[in-house]
Formats: sequence, C-alpha cells, structure tokens
Amino acid sequence: MTFIILDLEMNQVKAGKRERPALHREIIEIGAVALNESFEEVGKFMTYVQPTLNPVIEAEIEKLTGISTAMVQDAPLFNEAMESFLSWLAGLQDEVQLVEWSNSDRTQMLKELAAKAYPMDDPNTALLENWHDLQKEFGRVLGLTRSVSLENALMYAGEDFEGRQHDAFYDARNTGYLMAMIRDPEGHRTELDKVKEYLKPKSIGTSMGDLFDFSKLNL
Repeated sequence: MTFIILDLEMNQVKAGKRERPALHREIIEIGAVALNESFEEVGKFMTYVQPTLNPVIEAEIEKLTGISTAMVQDAPLFNEAMESFLSWLAGLQDEVQLVEWSNSDRTQMLKELAAKAYPMDDPNTALLENWHDLQKEFGRVLGLTRSVSLENALMYAGEDFEGRQHDAFYDARNTGYLMAMIRDPEGHRTELDKVKEYLKPKSIGTSMGDLFDFSKLNL
C-alpha cells in the first residue's frame, strides 16, 4: 500500500461568473506526496491548474495561497492536470489510498470531474476510489470533540510548518508528517505526548479555599 497525501488549492467562482451552479470553486493547484508503509516519502507531485469558470484569481485567494493569475494562465487545464496526476498514481505500481485533511478535497475533485466531463472510462480513475480523512482520525486518536486545522495540529505537536501554508505541496507534506505521528506512536511518542498535554483540560479548584487565600483575613 502506498499512501497518497493530497491537497488542493481552489479559486472562488462567484455567482455572476458561475456556469454550473454546483461548482462554486475551481482547483488551481494539486499537490501530493507518496508515503510507503514505513511513512517514508517515495514520490511527489505538484501542478498548477488553469481555471476556466473564473480565470482571474480572486484577491483573497492570491493573498492566501500566493497563486496569481499569471501563475496559472498557461498551466494545464483541469482535465489535463488530472490525467497527469492519475498517470503519476498509476506509475507507482501499487495499491494506493488517498489521504486528505478533512473531506473537502475529495468532494471538490469528484464534483469537478463530473462538471468538466472528465472521461471516466479512463481505467486510472479507479485509483480515486479509496479515500481517508486524516483530520477525523487525528481527532479520534486524541479524543477531540471538534475538528482542528492542519496548522493547529502541527502547533500542538510542537512542530513548525514546513514551507508556505496553503501551498498544496507543502500542505500535503505536513499532513504526511501528522499521519506518521499518529500511525507510528512509538516512533513519535514525544510529539504525541506534547499534543495530549496541550489538549488536556485545565481544571481549577471548585472550593472557595482554592480560589482565595483567606489566611490574611482577621475573622
């Protein structure tokens, strides 16, 4: 089994520019790293994607991702980019599991495949059938009651974010680090202990004596 840690960056498709009501965003970057069963990086993939429903990168998206209109205007179109990505997956010659931080990337990719009429008779599309939500697993392992962002998960582990945040490749690589941490607890005991300590509820005493020092009062 090879684990494909995947991340997507997307541009907004605003109402006035929306040709297909179901597609509110378009993929503008695909980033992925391949990990073997020892969680070692054995491959990587990255491409920008030229948007067509809204070819201008919105200002807030450029600020968030660092991706400008100029950077994607000559990039492969979505179907070309997906063909390259699927060919890369097939070239790994192994069973693959796609791993994402939350399920939003899977939802977007499948919607866009349908909206842009990707040829689903391509046999490599079968490689998109096995997905795993690492954010949900992270919460379950640590007993969390609500989801945490990738950035906060790394912060809890006492680790700096490698590269630029909201860069698809570096988001994927950092997600892969968290996967190794929770799947290999013996090898990452220090990091796991940091997370558990950080998230442990902090309690205060419930008695008045715990809250106030009465020793200085003349009663």
